[in-house]
Amino acid sequence: MDNSIQLSSKQLHLVLAPRTARRRLMTALTVRLALAGTVRLLDAGNSFDGYGLARLLRQQTMGWKAALERVSVARAFTCYQVEALLADAISEVSPVLVLDLLDTFYDENVRLPERLRLLQVSLTHLRRLSQAASVAVSACLPKRDQTGELLEMLADAAGQVWSFEEPLPVEPLRLF
Repeated sequence: MDNSIQLSSKQLHLVLAPRTARRRLMTALTVRLALAGTVRLLDAGNSFDGYGLARLLRQQTMGWKAALERVSVARAFTCYQVEALLADAISEVSPVLVLDLLDTFYDENVRLPERLRLLQVSLTHLRRLSQAASVAVSACLPKRDQTGELLEMLADAAGQVWSFEEPLPVEPLRLF
């Protein structure tokens, strides 16, 4: 599944998928990038799977510990923290992955105009980072009670959008 995501520099990539598929995709992408060099990961949706990452790395290489050490992880629990972490991020050649960017921006305790402003500032930081390195952001479609305006802003900022759907479960064949 991950092989279809090819990141290029100087472009912001958006990965849209249901939660389970998104988690698998981003973990597999992290493995691929960590095998090649350092990776900066910002977890905005509390979805980073460290054990899964280590397990996949062990399956790929004997030097899995060294690869794991090349992944730096920062977590943000509010949209304010996301914006602050992105503002402090230094433009480097290391790829940047942002997991579930919009999750913190759906916080109804922050007024919508403020969330929109923070997202706009965050997108400016992401564009800046993408001028030096590959940048991929994951997100899901908004729930019924959430505004699609945030996702629309993110999709408009992205140079490449990768959209995946969870395969439907196959029902077992019933023999009568």
